[in-house]
Parts: sequence; C-alpha cells; structure tokens
Amino acid sequence: MSERYGIVVAKDVMVSVRDGTRLATDVYRSAADGELVDGQFPTVLCRTPYDKTDKRYTEIADFFTPRGYAVVLQDLRDRYRSEGTGDYEHTVTPHEGRDGYDTVEWVAAQPWSNGRVGTVGSSYAAITQVRLAFERPPHLSAIWPDVVPTNSYLNQSREGGAMQLHMFWALFIHAQDSQDIRDEPAKQAEVWEDLRNMRQLLLATPFEPEKLSLRHTPKLESALRSYATRGTYDDFWSRIENDFTRHWDLHADVPGTFSTGWFDAFPLADTEYFAAMAAQNESPQRLIVGPWSHVGMRGDATFTLDVDFGPPSVWGVTRYFEEQLAFFERFLRDGSAPDPSLPPPVSIFVMGGGSGRRTPAGKLEHGGCWRDEQEWPLARAAYTPFYFHGDGTLSEHTPAAGARGRSDT
Repeated sequence: MSERYGIVVAKDVMVSVRDGTRLATDVYRSAADGELVDGQFPTVLCRTPYDKTDKRYTEIADFFTPRGYAVVLQDLRDRYRSEGTGDYEHTVTPHEGRDGYDTVEWVAAQPWSNGRVGTVGSSYAAITQVRLAFERPPHLSAIWPDVVPTNSYLNQSREGGAMQLHMFWALFIHAQDSQDIRDEPAKQAEVWEDLRNMRQLLLATPFEPEKLSLRHTPKLESALRSYATRGTYDDFWSRIENDFTRHWDLHADVPGTFSTGWFDAFPLADTEYFAAMAAQNESPQRLIVGPWSHVGMRGDATFTLDVDFGPPSVWGVTRYFEEQLAFFERFLRDGSAPDPSLPPPVSIFVMGGGSGRRTPAGKLEHGGCWRDEQEWPLARAAYTPFYFHGDGTLSEHTPAAGARGRSDT
C-alpha cells in the first residue's frame, strides 16, 4: 500500500482517564496539502514508558499515517509529559490496564476514528498491550505484542530462582528519567554515575538499601528489593501485573500476532502466549519466531553475536511495518472480514544448513530458512531425553547407576 497522505500531528493532547489523571498523547492524522483529511480512519496505538517522541515510536507514525491510519503515541502515567500519581514501580505499576482501556475508548470516540484500534510495541510497550487486553476494551480490534515477557517471576525479573541481572540495569534506566528527579540534575547525575559503574555495582551484591542512587526513586528501589529478595512465588509475584499467565481467561478475543526471537529472553513466554490464545480464541492468531535477540526483528544484521544466519533471516524496520500493515488491513479497515488468504498461523526460522565456515566478518556461517507450520507446539514433535555425565558430556545414554548427572530435554 503506497503513501497517499501527509501528516499533521497534535502534540501532548492530555487524555483524561477515569481517576482524572491526564496522559500526554501525540495524535498523528492524515493530511493533504497541510490540511486534515476528512473521514474516519483506523488507529494504531502505542503506549510507552520510554518517551513517545523517540524515533522508534515516531517512525510508526511516519509509516502508517501516510497510508491512511491515525497513529496515537502515549506516555504512560508518571512518565515524561504525562501527569503522575507516584505509582510508577517499573512493570508492577497498577494502573496500566485501566489507563489502556480508557485510552482505547477515548480514541474510538473521536470523530476521526472508525472505531477500530490496533496496538503495537516491543518489550515494555508490549506489556502495556497485554495488560489492556485483559480489560477487554470494546474497540480493541487487534494486537501485535513483540518480545513480551508474560511472567515476571519465571521469565523477566527472576528465572530459575535467580534474579535476572538485566533488571538491575533496567531500573537505573527508568530512574534516570524518573519524574521523581526531573528537576534535580544532581540526582540525575548520580544515577548516570551508577550506570557507568554498573559492573562494579553488580559485583558488590547483595544490594544494600539506601546505598544506590535508586534511593532517589523509592518505588524503583522497592522494585529492586522485590526482584532481588523474593525468591519464592508469593502474593507479589501472583499479581496480575507480574503474572499474565494466571489470567489468560481474561484476555480479549481479538486477532493477535506474537513475534519473538530464539535468542531473546522471552521466546518460551511468547510461544506459550500464542498457544494459549490459539487454544481459547475464535479470532486468528499468528506466531513469528526468527533468529533474533531482543527487538532484533527491527534490525538489519544477518547475525546474532558470533553466528550468521544469512540474508533470509533479516526483516528490518521496513519489513516489520509492512507485515504489521498487512495484518491491520485485514482487521482494522471498515467492512473488514475474515480473509481466506490469511498467512499460516506459525512462521519459524529453522537454523542450520550453512557451511560452518567463517564469514569475512568472522561470524560462523550457520544458515537457516523460514518454515510455515499450522500449530505450536508442533504436533509431530518428538522429545528426546539427554543426560549430563560426570565427565561433562551430554548424551542420550542414561548415566551408570550411582554416577552423578541429570537429564535435560
């Protein structure tokens, strides 16, 4: 679909949610000769804690708005230009579902909206999609969560009983632009100094309260304390903000596309999310898994770390948006109906088949190809137990009686 329109943007429209808090919202609309185009258009919505004016968000508007979509980008409560209530505790923030519901319904009530809203976003901006889908706003019409964690105890903040150390770094990233210290450059500088010394701080664990610059952002320090010390699945971890998997039955029955990478932190979470939605929903669901790391789908590299998978593995921003456009054209346009030409429900990149030699860039030429499937997990999958042996080897042979080892699959 080619570009037909220009763009007019209304910056920082303050959208009131049910408790009166106003959320800063940028609204991008189609224009011709600098004037807004009359009519009602489908809307692509992205809600983020990372500044809606960042390029990774404005490029969504740059792509979709000229193609006849309204695009709505919103700062979350307590973030950037939105009003705050002092409740921002990283991903454990309690208002996201309700704020998301109210935003979807505000969009649908606008005279320029056709009443159909689709959501996009990666990582945290995917968490916001899932959370609002649990509230079932009537005008939510499709979602595309990319690389989304679904259970903070199992695949985001802790895993295998241990704190995920990427969350330590992440809390400082959320602290440096926190509204708590927005007008206090000395405290911001202290957070940045901790970020520069991250390796030393990690080596100095256990973390001591009031010693880190997170003390200037008490809610984020509280999140660190929970992430680091709550080793048992308890009432904190079972909250809906922390464990989506306990609440799949609440999820809206809307078309969904779930994308992830084999080398992301959350491929198990995302494939299980797809499987749960495919099992319980009537609307079409799709899963895409590439040989990517976190948000690697948007990148142009053929490799992840030392391994090269070849040009077929690359999507990049353009392909990513084109695929989203095809998805939304099916479900957000007026009069849209189930499309008999829907893509296969599962697209996975199967790694291997390369020469094994080093590329000119020094990467291992591993290769691979895309394969379409009808379900996940694969019905024809055969599971083979492997056993660790005391000499460090891994094989299908059961260790001898009394030998040390354990099985893995």
